Amino acid sequence: MHWLRGRCRARRAETKAELFDSIATMLEAGVPVVEAVSTLTQGRARGLARTMLVELRESLNNGQTLDDAMAAAPWWFDSTETAMVRAARASGEMPGVLRTLTERHQRAGALSAKVVGALTYPAVVACVGVGVVVFLSVRTLPELVGILRDEGVAPPGLTLAIIAIGRGMLAYGPALLLSLAATVIAGLGIMGRLRRRGWRAPDRLRRVVPVFVRRALLARAWSGLAELVRTGVPLVEALRITGPTVSGVFGGSLRTELEDAAASIERGSTLADSLADRVWFDAECRRLIAIGENAGEVSEVLQRLADRAHRAATRAVDRLASMLEPAVILVLAALIGVVVMGAVLPILKLQEIIG
Repeated sequence: MHWLRGRCRARRAETKAELFDSIATMLEAGVPVVEAVSTLTQGRARGLARTMLVELRESLNNGQTLDDAMAAAPWWFDSTETAMVRAARASGEMPGVLRTLTERHQRAGALSAKVVGALTYPAVVACVGVGVVVFLSVRTLPELVGILRDEGVAPPGLTLAIIAIGRGMLAYGPALLLSLAATVIAGLGIMGRLRRRGWRAPDRLRRVVPVFVRRALLARAWSGLAELVRTGVPLVEALRITGPTVSGVFGGSLRTELEDAAASIERGSTLADSLADRVWFDAECRRLIAIGENAGEVSEVLQRLADRAHRAATRAVDRLASMLEPAVILVLAALIGVVVMGAVLPILKLQEIIG
């Protein structure tokens, strides 16, 4: 359920960015928050977004604060956003915090769009290529093989192998994909239960997490921590608020590290010493945090780390895209070449018979 909520919130980043930006603009113009949300319900929002706005409006009309109304909608707002709005309401910095949340969601949405763009083109090309191969292997090649057998000529082994593979993919491919998906889901569920019981994946296994995923998760965690600390939330509470918001298949390990860091700080440790995991927190990261703690600039250092992690994630996605596209094209060309060879060989044999 936690992972599903995280995915829903991540997919709604652009909608939330628009919401926070609109509310901040109206607050700066002197419009009360209740009236601002009520105005948005009359705008262009449709579907689930409009339902959420109506629920926010009803909660505000019933006397609840904006942060309490947001807390009642966990499928839209995580605990970090709620805590930031609560601290902003207490400090009188609501428009500025909403602007910060807007920028945060815009950056997250831009990175997600970049990842989707990097993976979409290779995926589409691969699907089209596999579809062409399956079509040729179950429609065109069997006809050529039938002609050769009618003439008493043994079909080429490559052609028969391609036909067998194509028929196998057509017959068993959907079942294999469903089995693979079920296995992955079951494995993730087992890992989640083990992690809740205190199990930690070995460093070698955690290093398998793609670099851009690690960097994106760190950017989100550092950014949320920085804003919570800046708005006056105590560091231990900020860590415990930020931990559950680290969602995704690979976020469980980082979530555990943040929760453990909070417990370690309560026992008297510093933040730099509490972040002991070498997979997530390198020596440079811990050194910068130690400097920030000594100088009393923890939120500023955390924001710099968030910006650095975001830039690193963007560069990693760009590298992934630059490598994936030519790799997929080369593999597809080789695959099509094999299928074409499987079609040419029977034609050559037919020419020998005619000749």
